[in-house]
Formats: sequence, C-alpha cells, structure tokens
Amino acid sequence: MAQTTTSVNACDVALWIDNASGTLKDCSGSSNAVTMNFTKNIGDLRTFQQTWPVRLSCGKDGTFNLVAVYSTATDEAADILKNWYFAANEPALRTVKVYIPDKNVGSDVYAGEFVMESLDIPASSGEAGPIQLTAVLRPSGEFTLTTNAT
Repeated sequence: MAQTTTSVNACDVALWIDNASGTLKDCSGSSNAVTMNFTKNIGDLRTFQQTWPVRLSCGKDGTFNLVAVYSTATDEAADILKNWYFAANEPALRTVKVYIPDKNVGSDVYAGEFVMESLDIPASSGEAGPIQLTAVLRPSGEFTLTTNAT
C-alpha cells in the first residue's frame, strides 16, 4: 500500500462549548488540546475446557479531556468551564462539539451533551507560561460522529 497523502494534524481543530445561556461558543483560540477517549462495556465468558474467552459488548461510554488557557475574557474556554463548574443548576448539561481537522464542510464532528466531572486549575508561582486548566467531561446519553455539512 502506498503512503497516505490525506493525514491531518490538530492545528486547526475547532472546539465549541455551550456557555451558561446555552449558546455554542468557539473556544478554539483559548484551548490547545482535547483528548477523546471512547470505551465499550465488555463482558467475558470462559467455560470449562476452553482456552479462549468469548466476549460480548453492550454499551458505550467516553470521556473528553480538555486543556484550556486561563484567560480573563468572557466566553473563552476558561470562563465557560469555570462558570459550568460553579453553576448552581446541577447536573448542568452542555453541548460540546469537536471538529477535526477544522470546521469546514466534510470535517468530522464529535458532539454530544456532557456533564463536567472535574476541573483542575494548576497555579504555580514558578511557572512563567500561562496557566493551563484541564477539564474532564462525560457524555450524558449518546454522543455522535457525523460529517460537517455547513
């Protein structure tokens, strides 16, 4: 097989997150990493006189791990994530969309309604670079993979 000529990098990935009023906001300019972990629930069965197990799957899950720059502007990633965590209306579901390789037509779109599991804000006096906070988001219900059509 010939070497691929269609590989992509993450330079232009687009990350959109609902703000407190439910409006999707582009957080791409204030975030720099998203790791999407997809899992399946697997059950094993091994019977007498059999070396290999039989496995069945039932159910899917996932986790989105976000890294964002701590900034002071409204509706940038840090503001949205902080407000989401400290919101009084728990469990606040918010839409999250990740476009790969960019937000153009034909790109993959990973989307769903998520709850925030954790928010970490590391503040170190010896670090000259910007604070990078991390958030762990878990889907509530189905999340999807589609192709961007608009």
